[in-house]
Amino acid sequence: MRKLLMAATASVALAAPALAAADGPYVGIEGGVTFPRNSDLDVILNNTTTYDNGYKADYKDGYDVDAILGYKLGPVRLEGEAGYKRAKVKSLTASSTLLGDTSTASGTTVTAATLGTGDHIGVTKLMANALVDGDFGGGFGGYAGGGVGRAWTKYSGDKDSAWAYQGIAGVRYAVTPNLDAGVKYEYFRTGKLNFDDAFTANGTTFTTNAKGHYASNNILASLVYNFNSRAEAVPAAAPAPPPPPPPAAPATQTCPDGSVILATSECPAPPAPPAPPPPPAQRGERG
Repeated sequence: MRKLLMAATASVALAAPALAAADGPYVGIEGGVTFPRNSDLDVILNNTTTYDNGYKADYKDGYDVDAILGYKLGPVRLEGEAGYKRAKVKSLTASSTLLGDTSTASGTTVTAATLGTGDHIGVTKLMANALVDGDFGGGFGGYAGGGVGRAWTKYSGDKDSAWAYQGIAGVRYAVTPNLDAGVKYEYFRTGKLNFDDAFTANGTTFTTNAKGHYASNNILASLVYNFNSRAEAVPAAAPAPPPPPPPAAPATQTCPDGSVILATSECPAPPAPPAPPPPPAQRGERG
């Protein structure tokens, strides 16, 4: 489980530079199935004798509902989570030593059914989570991280609270610029819990104190509303058209006088020849 969460965190971290959601606050609701792990409980009988793994509780699959409130800042999401999970007890096994001692003390056969530890377990939690969030492209994204907090647990006719931690990994899809739908995996575990109880066998009353952890794997569907919508992608500016080619040089011709003119023009007429000089004047004869 730890390796799975580390791999999910690494994959999200690599995708983090292309962020999916705008920075800002968000809220969400989650619901799904909880798969409780078996609980091994040490039992102190009548405040005197301790039975290691005196009880072993096996649970049915149950339900899990959460509400989250958080803030996204770059690739990091910080959020508070409130949740409740509940599952029925499938079976309770008691150690043969505990059953033997209580049978001897009461003068009758004591079985696990005599212990009356209750038919369900319920856990209320308040957690603070830190997640790495990134975009995979095409509206898809993912996140991974963990959280710590407090869990209040009801079992065996008693209540107790303990510190708790969880590992988280999930994927999401942007249904709209503000709304994400997703699927989330969560591993949850409490610190040691203590449950006081009592049972009667053949008129003899026994008190018990059961100590142990609670742990579960949880799969939840989620809807998250981001108050700041995703920024619309700005289309790239169209490249400027290439400049038109320069106009072709006009055709020319060279005239006899050496001038260069357009081919469509006429060369200038050649200059007229100079006028001949006037004849010399004639003088008259003397008489």
